[in-house]
Amino acid sequence: MDKRKKSLLLLVLAGLLVIVFLTGLTSSFYGYVLKKTGLEHSEKNSVYKYHYVMIIDNLDSQFWNDVYESVREEAALHDAYVELKGKDQSSEYTTVDFMDMSIAAKVDGILLEFTGETRLEERINEATAKGIPVVTILNDAPTSGRKSYVGINSYQLGQEYGNQILKILPKETRKIRVLMFLHDNSSDSSQSQIFNQINNRMVTSGETSNHIEVEEVKVPSGRAFESEEIVRNLFQNDLGPPDIIICMDEVDTEAVYQAVIDYNCVGRTQVIGYYKSKATLDAVLKGTMAMSLYIDTRQMGKYSVQALTESIRDGRTNSFNSVDLEFVTKENALGFVNNQWSSHEK
Repeated sequence: MDKRKKSLLLLVLAGLLVIVFLTGLTSSFYGYVLKKTGLEHSEKNSVYKYHYVMIIDNLDSQFWNDVYESVREEAALHDAYVELKGKDQSSEYTTVDFMDMSIAAKVDGILLEFTGETRLEERINEATAKGIPVVTILNDAPTSGRKSYVGINSYQLGQEYGNQILKILPKETRKIRVLMFLHDNSSDSSQSQIFNQINNRMVTSGETSNHIEVEEVKVPSGRAFESEEIVRNLFQNDLGPPDIIICMDEVDTEAVYQAVIDYNCVGRTQVIGYYKSKATLDAVLKGTMAMSLYIDTRQMGKYSVQALTESIRDGRTNSFNSVDLEFVTKENALGFVNNQWSSHEK
């Protein structure tokens, strides 16, 4: 082979390698863009009759990922595809932005974790006016045009929290501080109603009315490491940490429990955590965390899809679908651990 042909062959091979590289780079970038905009699976929608969108506040939450798995399974039974949208650590979009995207895409239905974000109720009403039913999940927007709410009864849960607090109160008659983290901006939201019921339960109870103070801390959404900063300040201030801390999400639970360990407050500060991560279950089993709230994610996913589908097919709506809840304690935590291992084996 003469030098000219050899050079031509090398040039062709180099060109092919460049094409392969650019193709792979373009494909990766395209996938990244789709993922960032929440559209990474949208091209699959054509094989389904319905296209739903599920919008949550935190894509990294184990709780919400478990709910989404249940939503996907139930949706498949109703010939529906569910696209997941939400924020992560690097997200530039808000819940309102995701609502705008979904309305513009003319989806068939929206499952929404209501966060109390400014103008979010307006977007719910806009979707409803355009024939897109919205079902709120876990946190409700009762004054909006949402078709249904799937979650927990705030009054019932607040009362149950109160009962659990009474079980773990310190025996001393000194002033006892109970603190609850809230993660929404609406005064009539589900979490605020839960807090009000806890406070009412403590005030109206003869054994606690004179020496228990119930406080709230509102954690702004959208700011990284906000919970860690608030918790650190809570444990370092002159008053010291509260006697009982109630967490309403997994991030707070992890931050508070770590602070209890770091500041040597095990046994002094009781923590009521959220959901059933491995770390939380281990802490409850060891007795270093008092208990954790468990909400049935399978029911939540199933009821949410059913509410959307019934609204579209039959025009029927049920304004409230209640899901089961339970407190994980040292006595029953092992059962939750065994269930998790069974799920992983499957």
